[in-house]
Order: sequence, then structure tokens, then C-alpha cells
Amino acid sequence: MLLLTYILKGETELDIRYAILGLLQNTRLSGYDLKKAMSRSPLLYWSGNNNQVYRTLAELEKEDFVVGEVEQKDTLPLKKFYSITENGKKELQRLSRDFPEMPEIRKPFSIQLLFGGDLSKTEAESLLDRYADEIEGTIAMLSDETPLADPTPYQAILSKITTDNIRRFYESELLWVEKVRSEALPLLPDESDACRKKDYDVKMETIKVQKNGKDYVKVISGKINEEKDGLALVSACIENDTNRLLLPLEALSDAFYDLSTQLTGLVLQKLVNYQIRAAAVIESAKVRGKFKDFMIETNRGQMFRLFEDFKQAEDWLLKD
Repeated sequence: MLLLTYILKGETELDIRYAILGLLQNTRLSGYDLKKAMSRSPLLYWSGNNNQVYRTLAELEKEDFVVGEVEQKDTLPLKKFYSITENGKKELQRLSRDFPEMPEIRKPFSIQLLFGGDLSKTEAESLLDRYADEIEGTIAMLSDETPLADPTPYQAILSKITTDNIRRFYESELLWVEKVRSEALPLLPDESDACRKKDYDVKMETIKVQKNGKDYVKVISGKINEEKDGLALVSACIENDTNRLLLPLEALSDAFYDLSTQLTGLVLQKLVNYQIRAAAVIESAKVRGKFKDFMIETNRGQMFRLFEDFKQAEDWLLKD
């Protein structure tokens, strides 16, 4: 999820209970629906991972704050939908009237820089670039739509005002980045090892492909060389209004196959955070060791899979 998860406030069990009850006040939702709402809305900064959501739902159901009903439609798997109870509505009202809690402003990146006195100027610049890329990507994806179903006029306008406030926070972070560049970075030593600075000449480019009534984004030039390339892929999917991504063999750099670089994990985390379903075509000769184990494990999931054949990758990606 969003940087706001750790910048504005730390997660507590009470927080996510409140979020679940609030989201259920106007509609029935499954655990998956709740997780998706938390991951997409800037107003709901909880990560909402599966274990936490379902564990909290079980506790709320035990306390008679929510009630779950299992349903099955056609040949689809069983799905459990949750509704708020009268007791749950009273608990939500009680929580809404608690004394307002001050936001916990934490700046882990500034601490990282503060205690990184042995960083070179090049290394610090690289960190600032990555941080600014994340901030700019988050700003671009902010939506002032309320996560509530059928919101009241009050809830709709409050969502807009709050999102504007969050956007200004992120914009102020970009100003902070520029001040660090201009005032602090000149005090660091220049990079002595030129090999540590990577320069990639080919910019990653994508196109939108339409097939079988569905759309996906495909990389047509450039390679995944850095963490920020993952954010660029997410942005391309959002701009083309699709959550499907196809990475041809040519888009994967050697660093992608080398799990020790952590590049693969960082890129995939961004795709998962924004619910992007991705398929990658890999070079079979490079599938060995830890990467082979990684391929076996990741191909058990439904959000990202690796294939040695382009058609197989495309077929899987376009499946419902």
C-alpha cells in the first residue's frame, strides 16, 4: 500500500476494526472487497492484508458487530459476505464520538538519510530519486472518491477535502526533497566509484493491446532495471484503464533474474499494491537456482506468473 501507511499514522487493531465497520455501514462486502477498498483509498491507510482482515472479521462476528453469510453464484466458489449488525452500528457510533486522535507524523526516510553519513552524493541522489518517484506516483493515483457505497453529501465532500489535504502533504514532501538536494547534498562527498552509478539509455515504452474484448499493457522497448520501472508500469496500466500487464522476454534485465538484487521483489510489490495482474515471459536458460524456486512458488498465485511461451502468458493473462 500507500506511503501514507507509515507516514501519517501507525496501524492498530482498533483502527482496522473501525475501518471495517465503517465500510460495512451502507453495504455488504466480502473480505476481499474490504481489502481492496483499503488498498485503493488514500483515506484508509490500513494495509488490510488478508490475515489481518479475516482475523478482525472473525473477532467482530464473535462480538456480534458483523454477521457473515456464505453464498454461491452459478459455478463460482463459495464467498462469504459480511453485514454490520445493530450492535455494530452502535459500536461505530461510539468510536465516531471518541476524542479526536492526533496524527502520528513519522519520517523514516529522513531518519535513513540522517544516519547515513557515509552515503556518497550519488547514493543519496539515487535514494531521493526513488522517494520522489514514489511520491509523484502516489499523487497521480490519488482519488477523492469516497470508499463508501452510496455516500451521503457530507461523506462525499469530506472525502474530497481530506484527499486534497493528503495531496498537499505529498506535494510538501516533494518540496522537502528539493531542499535536501540543494542544501544538504552538496555537503556529501562525490561518488568515487563510477561503476556504482547506473545509466540506462533505453527508456521503457508500452502499448495498449486489445484482444478477445479485453485490454492489457505490453512493454515494447526498454528493460526493468530499477525499482522505479515498476512504478512506471503501474502508471501505464492506470493510464490505459487496465489492470493487466504483459512483460515480454526482452523487458526482463539480468538484474530481474538475480534475486539478490531485490529488484524482482520490489517491482512485484508495486504491482500487487495496485492490484495489477501480470504475466512475464522468461528466458529458460536463466531459470535456475533460487529463481527456479521463485518461479515455482509464484506460479501458484493468481496475480503474477512466469511463462516460457508468449502465447501461454497472454492466454493466462486474459482469463477471467
